[in-house]
Amino acid sequence: MNQRTLLLTLPALFCAAALSGCGGGGSDEGVTADTSASADTSVTALADDPLDRKRSTTPAPTPAPAPAPAPAPAAPAPAPAPAPAPAPAPAPVAGPSYSDGTARINALLSAGTNVVIPAGVYTINGELNVRNGQVIAPAAGAQVTFVTAAGYTGKIVSTMDINFTIRGITFDGNYAARTSLEGNSAANLLNIVGGTAVVLENNTFRYAPAQAIWTYRSAGMQVRGNTFLECWQAMRIDGNNLAGGTIENNTFKNTAAYKSLQHITAVNTTDLVVRGNTMSGAALAEATTHGYEGTWGNSIYIFNSTRHLVELNNVSGNHWSALVSGQNATYGTIRKNTFGDGVGTAIAVWIEQVGAHDITLDGNTLNGGLFVGDTGGDYLTITNNIIKSRGVGIDVSFAAKHATITGNTISSKAGSRNDNGVYLWEKNTPDVNVQVRNNAISGFDKGIAVNNMGGYGTAYGIQLSGNTFSNNNANVWVPSTLTLAQPLGQ
Repeated sequence: MNQRTLLLTLPALFCAAALSGCGGGGSDEGVTADTSASADTSVTALADDPLDRKRSTTPAPTPAPAPAPAPAPAAPAPAPAPAPAPAPAPAPVAGPSYSDGTARINALLSAGTNVVIPAGVYTINGELNVRNGQVIAPAAGAQVTFVTAAGYTGKIVSTMDINFTIRGITFDGNYAARTSLEGNSAANLLNIVGGTAVVLENNTFRYAPAQAIWTYRSAGMQVRGNTFLECWQAMRIDGNNLAGGTIENNTFKNTAAYKSLQHITAVNTTDLVVRGNTMSGAALAEATTHGYEGTWGNSIYIFNSTRHLVELNNVSGNHWSALVSGQNATYGTIRKNTFGDGVGTAIAVWIEQVGAHDITLDGNTLNGGLFVGDTGGDYLTITNNIIKSRGVGIDVSFAAKHATITGNTISSKAGSRNDNGVYLWEKNTPDVNVQVRNNAISGFDKGIAVNNMGGYGTAYGIQLSGNTFSNNNANVWVPSTLTLAQPLGQ
């Protein structure tokens, strides 16, 4: 700073001090202004000037107070309490019991197409008159039960060539009071003949002394989301070679408390779909009579049918097995199921009986063996299954002459090395073509066994390749007395 600047600045400082001391025109704002950065700069220049001209006698402005320390950060707010769990849905209202249930329900059925039934237990002693196009369901929040009278020997519903929907109703066959009607089709809960758009969903069928649902030539029926409890036979479907419909996401359960035959018997169906069902306990108490089919104690028995699809089911704990794809069952696909063996046999799945052919078994988990080719069961594709058996893994009997068995994992759960992983029995004609490739086989007496009756004759058309073995007493076994028409290849 030069002298001129100093001389010009000093009068201004004196004037400001005088005004401040007299209070005239001064204010707190003025004091604050003098303690600004620009005022400090002028004073500092005078003090440091080497000429030391007329140092100001005005006291140094009071330094600005130190800023207050920043407050400590506030403690974080507590997390909000979790929202209360939603209240459970109210239990369905059971309602009163009506001894005149048949008359009451028929009055509702006669009144319109959308039939809403009030809560109640309705005793049934005559057939209900379901009409074409009706949708029958409980009132909102209501529990509706149709229970057969103890002395009633007939059906609850019997229809002919109409379409309808029933949902959310409990059908009770009063089995304990009607054991004399065991297996008597006159006492089926529902008899359905004809129709092209019948829907049964989210119902409960329980304690049926005969069939819970019996159908004949009813095309494309939809049976989904139902519960079948302690029924002698849950469903018997005779499709009359029409479209078989869909049976999906149902629960089938039996115990030894009541005699039973099977869960589903399907005959003369086309394109039947059995999907996503949970099934257990068929025939744990053996039925007094087994019906004319002769196959019993399974969850699913399909015969005289074509292009059936059985997938994503979970089946276990029956008397005999999970599934029989039987007589004249053709071009079927059985995939991605979990199937268990039975109390009476180590086999989970049978593909057999006269005329059975062109069946694919793929991607299943079998907690039991697979039996194919007893009098029927030819042209088979058996791929990518996981098989754990207490007996034989895959038993390929004499009628299975054409089969591809590849990519399977086959192991014994017997706890000891017994039986065979793959048993090729009676491949004794030149037209045989059985390919066993890329399977993993472990824990058996014999991994792959080839034999004919008595251990003699010739075995034809067997080709082995890429299979892996572990923990078997013998990996590939052929009796020394048997002739091979060609080398096995492994």
